[in-house]
Parts: sequence; C-alpha cells; structure tokens
Amino acid sequence: MTTEEQELEEIRRQKAEAMLQAHHKGEAPPDMLDWSFRRSNQSGFFEICQKEEMVAVSQDANWASLVVDMLNSLTLAQQVVGDND
Repeated sequence: MTTEEQELEEIRRQKAEAMLQAHHKGEAPPDMLDWSFRRSNQSGFFEICQKEEMVAVSQDANWASLVVDMLNSLTLAQQVVGDND
C-alpha cells in the first residue's frame, strides 16, 4: 500500500470512528447509516433494510430498532478496525 493509500485509509478510519461515536450518542444522521427499518403500510410489518433493500421483517418495532442499532454499530466498528486481509 502506498503512502497516499495509507493516508486515505486513515481518513476513512477516523471518519468511521467519529460516526460510530455519534451513533452511540444518538447523534448520527439516520440517512448516513447502512441499516434502517420502516413500517410497511401494506402488511403492517417492520421491514429491516440495508441500504434501502429489505432483508428481514418483524412484527415488533422495538426488536427491529435493536437489530438495526446493533448492525449499524457492527458495520461502523468494522470500518474503524479496517480490513486486515
């Protein structure tokens, strides 16, 4: 990895770390996070979405919120740690 690539990776890591901290404080803008949930007017279920694509459903809004919160935390933490492959 070149010096420029390392600098870019460090900037990405720092931004992800700042976003993770904001997420834990409840200050991260929801549209900046990969995971979200929405209520379907047709079925009444809560759809858990990754980047606007539904991947799961739930009848319980609290459960959907918990799952989304954990997935966003894990996604951001992975970006902070980086890909060591």
